[in-house]
Formats: sequence, structure tokens, C-alpha cells
Amino acid sequence: MTKRGGLNKMETIGVWVAALGTLGMMSFAWRENPFYRAVEHIYIGISAGHATVMGWNNLKSSVYQPLSTGSNYWVIIPVIFGLLLYARFFRGYNWVSRYPMALLVGVGTGLTIRGTIGSQLVQQIQATLLPLTSINNIIIVVGTITTLLFFYFTMTRENTLIRYSGSIGKYVMMIAFGASFGNSVMSRMSMMIGRVQFLLGDWLGLL
Repeated sequence: MTKRGGLNKMETIGVWVAALGTLGMMSFAWRENPFYRAVEHIYIGISAGHATVMGWNNLKSSVYQPLSTGSNYWVIIPVIFGLLLYARFFRGYNWVSRYPMALLVGVGTGLTIRGTIGSQLVQQIQATLLPLTSINNIIIVVGTITTLLFFYFTMTRENTLIRYSGSIGKYVMMIAFGASFGNSVMSRMSMMIGRVQFLLGDWLGLL
């Protein structure tokens, strides 16, 4: 009985903390105020603390345990490169940090280019090569081609095909931008409705 009462008490405290935090963040819609700044600082502090704890646990699981058990000594290499990044804080030795930074930038660039080409080029081309057997496929193919022709500046706009195709592509982009904006607004409104339901239901018990 005591355990259940303690659990309900902790749940009540959690609801109050979440409600006050929600009201503090929403108060920014009125103007910036000390209540909002306090909640903002608490949120940033909790996020920093959580990131620190997760980083420490990552070091223990990925570095300390393999070295202590002798299962993998190769992890010492990334540890050394990671420590060399802090050489930039020591005058006269800050040039040492350029080597691990160059490695990070090079590997990151290579992975980004490979992922970008695969996801935004190859897969997009494959997704556009559709059989013209339905209205949806026709809209996708025609919309993609006309949008690309809108940015085709090699030929002059005096060409009838380029001029009319570019005009269609412009309207296709406007429709796509409008749909994207509407989707963003609806997602934000959904989050807002969820927080209002929490305040009126879980906190005040009016729903």
C-alpha cells in the first residue's frame, strides 16, 4: 500500500514538473520572461547532464571494458586520436589537433558523399523511373521532369518546350512547397494539441 502511494506521489510530482515546464516554454509566446528563462536553463542543463552521462557510459562500454578484458586493444587508436583533439588548448602544440580533425573531416566527407549520392541521386532516379500505368505515376514522372527543366539554363527560354515545361515545373514546385509547409504546420499543431490535452487532462483533470 505504501509502495503504491509512493508511486502515485512520484507520478503526481512528475505531472506537475511537466506541466510547469510546458507552461514555462509556452510563456515565450507572450514575451521573454524569467519563468521561461528558468525553464530553458533547466532544460539545457538536463540535456548537458544526460549527454555527459551517455558519453561516459559509451567510454566505459567501448573503451574501458575491451581494454580491461583484453578482448580488443585496437580501440586505443581512436582514443589517442580523440585525446589529440585537446592539444588545441595548449599553446605551441595546437597544430597536433589538425591531424585527428583532418581524419574526422575526411571520413565524414566520404561517408556523406556516399550516402548523398545513394539516397538523393541513385534512389531518387530509381523512384522516378515508373511505368506510366496510373495517374500517380504520371504525376510523379511529369512533375520531376518539368521541375528539372525549370532549372535547365543551357537552352534559351525561346524554346517552346523548355518555356512551357519550366512553367509547369514552377507550379509543381509551388504545390510541393505548399504541401510541405502545410505538413509542417499540422505537425506543430499536433504537438500543441497534445500538450494542451496533457495540461487539461493529466494535470487539471478537466478532460
